[in-house]
Amino acid sequence: MNGHPHGAWIWVLSNIQADYLNKLVEQHVKRVYLKVFDGKSRPMFWDFQCSPDVIKQFKSRGIEVYGWGYHYGTADVKTQTSAVQQALNCGLDGYILDVEVEVENKATHPNVEELLKALKPVVPTGALGYTSFGHPGFHPNVPWKILDTYCDLAFPQIYFEKFRFGATNADEVQACIKAHKDLGLKKLLLPIWGSESDAANPASAGELQFFLNSFPGSSIWRIPNAGERGEAWKLNYIGTPVQLTGSNVAEIKLPVLIRILKKGSFGEDVEALQSALNALGYNAGDIDGDFGTNTEKAVRRLQQKAGLTIDGEVGSETWKVLGGEANINRQTQGILARLADFAEAEAQKALTWTNSSSEAEKYLDIFRKPMQNLGQIGSAKVFYDWCGAFAFYCCQQVGIEVPIQPDGFWATMALVESWKYWAKKQGTWYAKGNTTPKRGDIVVFDWDSDGELNHIGIVRGYTPGSNLIRTSEGNRGNRSGNFERSMDNVAGIIRLSS
Repeated sequence: MNGHPHGAWIWVLSNIQADYLNKLVEQHVKRVYLKVFDGKSRPMFWDFQCSPDVIKQFKSRGIEVYGWGYHYGTADVKTQTSAVQQALNCGLDGYILDVEVEVENKATHPNVEELLKALKPVVPTGALGYTSFGHPGFHPNVPWKILDTYCDLAFPQIYFEKFRFGATNADEVQACIKAHKDLGLKKLLLPIWGSESDAANPASAGELQFFLNSFPGSSIWRIPNAGERGEAWKLNYIGTPVQLTGSNVAEIKLPVLIRILKKGSFGEDVEALQSALNALGYNAGDIDGDFGTNTEKAVRRLQQKAGLTIDGEVGSETWKVLGGEANINRQTQGILARLADFAEAEAQKALTWTNSSSEAEKYLDIFRKPMQNLGQIGSAKVFYDWCGAFAFYCCQQVGIEVPIQPDGFWATMALVESWKYWAKKQGTWYAKGNTTPKRGDIVVFDWDSDGELNHIGIVRGYTPGSNLIRTSEGNRGNRSGNFERSMDNVAGIIRLSS
């Protein structure tokens, strides 16, 4: 088969519905990933569900079978290799190693490499893969480079329904893909999307279908046990992108539009636009939040079909055609809109600070000398909280003048309290409740409601009456990002002017 079709993962074959073969054909599944090994089971090879007869039944229905097994980084490499070879002898088309928390112990890395060396010549050419955590930045001790060297395929477990680090599922997906690329990993990425019974906020069938369509070769973990919750049986696994039905399009949630979107715009509202356009078959290209030529062409095609003015820009009328609500305040256009756009794009890089060669050093470096002159940090390249430095950098980049140190105050703008002091002198400080946050505002937080300011960010968006505010921030646990915060923790708003 050319390329890599969408697939579904199976854990225990006897636990899923009895007519699974007919159901897989009905859903156009062309590849399954069947568990055939576990490093702690005895025997390691799962002969009770992997046999020549079982594999032949799948293949007779036009379904490829890749085996997978959980490996623990143990030293019994010969035993593991022998067990995997038994599985391959049943007629498997490929093999995937599942390696997770155990291999974060660096002592296991030589064992992992030895195992990969042993498996490489026995697995069908081009069909040796690994699966592990979805975001390598959160698990730096996994032997990513070793896995990348020996494997042909990578199956990151991007279970966004269980993640909590991004403002939206699309944010999390893009961050995971970017983290793999930032590590220099070169193997083909075939993401796994989660549909699990224990998820507190399970993904809908429409959302899973959208991500399947957007990433050729991606797959679903897992086929649910009989009677168990899960959306895997509700999807279409056809190998080429398919147009979603009207009901599934409705499941793509559009935020309230608060600005005009056009070529050059960047942000999560652009991602939502691209998702909706692709779901309707208008081919906006990659879901990357970057309003480029493909997105503009898709908007024009939508406008033509809807009988709207064909200008390639998304305002209230075009947004409403997609099923969204708009509340565009023309006053938010201009420099504050540019600030929000820049901060959102900058935060999406998810930068961390490790040392002076880190890209995030560009935020901290601004204040090192002034803080040293004030005796507030030493002469070494030391770390300090950099949420204020991130906000300052974003303002600086779009042409908003903010002082390094407010006149009459004892600290630089690296300190959140300095922003409040400076804004009050400028007449731009609003305590919580005195104004409605707008895109491009500076938002200041007080985590303990004790009057001590702890953190600062830039507003991406806010729906009046909501208890959540969308922000772009630096240094949330030493990482920049786009987040949702509770209004309960907001101390005040700074509304800068052009």
